Amino acid sequence: KYEEAMQQYQKALEIQLKALGPEHSSTAATYHSIGRVLYKQGKYEEAMQQYQKALEIKLKALGPEHSSTAGTYHEIGNVLYYQGKYEKAMQQYQKALEIKLKTLGPEHSSTATTYHSIGNVLHDQGKYEEAKRQYLKAL
Repeated sequence: KYEEAMQQYQKALEIQLKALGPEHSSTAATYHSIGRVLYKQGKYEEAMQQYQKALEIKLKALGPEHSSTAGTYHEIGNVLYYQGKYEKAMQQYQKALEIKLKTLGPEHSSTATTYHSIGNVLHDQGKYEEAKRQYLKAL
């Protein structure tokens, strides 16, 4: 169903670009969604391009401290993680975590997801005690 989803998102994007413009937060959300479909298909470079578009718009439209901006940082981290770029992934996860702690708080499920992702990076780097601390924060 990825192709069907992609067709629908492309239609939505066309409409949003005409009706709302290229710098609207709804347009950014659609780029983010397209990135997610590509990510799920393992098309990491293409996903990264969509996430970068979404992030650029969100930074302008919503600002650097918005939870939606944090979500895109997290997704960029996911792409980098699955590409084996652990240090770069960690940087993105840390940006996401910082924003989520400010906007959503430490008890929010989205914050927990980022703690878990940080734990995954640390685990894959062989930093098991540090990973365990992050996993415990995610509980």
